[in-house]
Amino acid sequence: MSLSRRHLLAGAGTALAGVIAGCSTDEEGDGEGGDENEANADPETESEVSSNPDETILGEISVENVDDQTHTIDVIVEFDGGVEHWTTHELEAGDGLDLGREWSDGAGSFRVIARLDENDPIQVNAETWNEPDCLNLLAFVDRNGDLSVLGDTDGGPCGDGDASFGG
Repeated sequence: MSLSRRHLLAGAGTALAGVIAGCSTDEEGDGEGGDENEANADPETESEVSSNPDETILGEISVENVDDQTHTIDVIVEFDGGVEHWTTHELEAGDGLDLGREWSDGAGSFRVIARLDENDPIQVNAETWNEPDCLNLLAFVDRNGDLSVLGDTDGGPCGDGDASFGG
């Protein structure tokens, strides 16, 4: 059974709402057992703060398959609530590619959804990596055929050259 894009986005949004609901806390119920360090954490210095600390530049996205089987990977980029990129890639064993940057070059609120072989999607955003100023991503199919999304804050638009996830 193949999921339509509409059903995938609806499911992804529902899953995200469930995750967020499970992570929220009731500030009034914390009492003495609350997190004392939350309000007393050291503020960031001026050099560590970007113009809007809640926004990150989404750099390059690459997909790579090191499994010995062919896999299909869907990649969706949502920027400020709207879909800016949606592609499906069939990757042979050992294949990989860089996606063309069809999303905003500036900082913003984004979410990247990756799905392997029409299975459950993986969703990531800047918060996954503690909201860096810039973030490159790699959707990676490992030798066991499992999908993971890796982040890198160097290279490409995030540094002085091409994004590099290898040694």
